[in-house]
Amino acid sequence: MTTRVKASGLLILAGLVVLTVAALKPAAPYHPVTPTMRTAAGAATGRRVTSLEAIGSDGRSHAPATEAIDRPLVLIFIQDGCPCSESADPYFQALQAAYGARASFLGVIDGDLATARDWSARHGARHPILADPDKRIITACEAERSAYVMLVAPGGAIAELWPGYSASTLTEIGARLARLTGLGEVPLATEGAPTEMVSGCSF
Repeated sequence: MTTRVKASGLLILAGLVVLTVAALKPAAPYHPVTPTMRTAAGAATGRRVTSLEAIGSDGRSHAPATEAIDRPLVLIFIQDGCPCSESADPYFQALQAAYGARASFLGVIDGDLATARDWSARHGARHPILADPDKRIITACEAERSAYVMLVAPGGAIAELWPGYSASTLTEIGARLARLTGLGEVPLATEGAPTEMVSGCSF
């Protein structure tokens, strides 16, 4: 058997393995983003982000308005036990890794401090996860579901609230963070992200 034939056989085998793994992998849990959700989220643009405070997984008190005084802020809304939040997390972590040097990132979870710390530990979060068991911040930010993500401009005005995420949404957030921070745009790995915007479970 020639070297070329062997190489071709290995490539075919590798392809079959990838396809098999993809077939066996459970379908990602997604919820559709409705026109009503898009309209409601769009209405948040230009408003002031909430100044409500909550304790983060780092043991410190944080308020979105304070975090956004002089740098952009990304708020990520998480539901405890929600597979949608689990699926979205790696992409939001990639944004933080790319732009966290000049932008603030906060997660907001609908659980107590122990829940916030558990999420942080399990996911290796580089940013604080705020404990919001009474959903005060979640409600103030009008995040109806998990996997909502908010971009706040320096000074505290809401630049955009997305009612979910997709590959193109992640790229858009990255591009806007690049402009707001003055950093060069970082290519994001969005493989596996939904092609259409999807949302998470209801709070």
